[in-house]
Amino acid sequence: MTKFDGDGQQPLTSAFLSTSNNFGYGANLEYAITPIWGVSFDYFSLPFKGIYTNPLDTFSTKLNNYNVSATVNISRMIFPQTTSRLYINVSFGIGYADYKFDVKTVPKSAAPINPPYGNSLMVPMTLSVEYNITNTLGIGAKVRYLTSTRDNLEGIKSTQGATNDRLMMGSLFLRYKLAFKGKDHLRNAKMNEFTPDEGLELARVNSDRINKLDKELKKLDKKVDNQGRRIDSIARFLSNDGPDSDGDGVPDVRDNEPNTPPNTPVDFWGKTLKLNYSNISDDGHNGNVVPGKTGRGSKATNIKGKANTGADCNCCDEVPAVYFNFDRIDLDDNALIVISKIAEKMRADPSLYVEVRGYCDYVGKNPYNETLSKRRAERVKAEMVKVWKINAGHIIVNGKGKIIEPRVKYKPNRRCDFFFDRQ
Repeated sequence: MTKFDGDGQQPLTSAFLSTSNNFGYGANLEYAITPIWGVSFDYFSLPFKGIYTNPLDTFSTKLNNYNVSATVNISRMIFPQTTSRLYINVSFGIGYADYKFDVKTVPKSAAPINPPYGNSLMVPMTLSVEYNITNTLGIGAKVRYLTSTRDNLEGIKSTQGATNDRLMMGSLFLRYKLAFKGKDHLRNAKMNEFTPDEGLELARVNSDRINKLDKELKKLDKKVDNQGRRIDSIARFLSNDGPDSDGDGVPDVRDNEPNTPPNTPVDFWGKTLKLNYSNISDDGHNGNVVPGKTGRGSKATNIKGKANTGADCNCCDEVPAVYFNFDRIDLDDNALIVISKIAEKMRADPSLYVEVRGYCDYVGKNPYNETLSKRRAERVKAEMVKVWKINAGHIIVNGKGKIIEPRVKYKPNRRCDFFFDRQ
């Protein structure tokens, strides 16, 4: 059934008569993008008749309409998980029409159009109700409202209130849904079947991230393993543990003088230190040590253990050491005298840096002696900073642990040596 709304008149009863005398038909092809949205292409043949001012003045028009529209499944949009077979759909789009008309009697106020045909742009809107008999077959009814951009679908150039002609079409339809083999049509699918579950999607994304992180961790593990081997090599090099053929307390791996005679004081690299031993007893007392002349001291060296020639370090020929009683870090009078001399030298030359190296004799376990030797060096540094106001940044402390020979209580080995250098 087609109802015309224009300058001519077509009562609803004549619309039924028009349809019975001029059969209207059409076809629609729709592509479903999602269970809700789709796009459709359709063609309709729409015949209609009407009168102007009296039953003698009649017109008859045959219109062919072509449209492209967006379709929306309202039922699925409102109820995404519905299993109902009844759907309500709407569509809206744009189209084209060509038409021919036949005017029997033209009123005196209007002139006939020549030639008796024309074309127009159309704006279609559709509401349909569909019932799915099966998953592939459905029946339904629709109402379509078409607005034309022309005002002469009835065949005259006359405006009697309507500036654009309109058509309303009511029809029944049969729909057949095509789907890929083994899959249901999208119009039958629920939204949770079409859209991946958020939890599963999140799990997939996280799985990809975990795999990526796993690869990065493997690369990092390889780098850490390589660095670990290098650190182990450096640790073995710096450690006092390991084979020590000459017993000087420096392992063979870094000993530059592997055949040092027993009880020979050496530096970090195992090189012999030229020291002077005089008037030092091991009876628990300091003995008579005169700084710079008697007692045990080390020749002036830089922090790297190389002997200074005097060209680059303004030091005395011999630097006395500070000695300690067994298992003690206290400073006696002789130690204070030595520290005062060291402080005077550093205050006279602010560019000087000094390394204070602490030692222990053989008695006791290695970890304890390493800690004790460093405590002795730190005690000397504290005296220089607190009493003599020497810049703490110019004093480096190191604890060297026990000296291997002799393997008894031995006061010359319980000491702190001084090594000078300039920045």
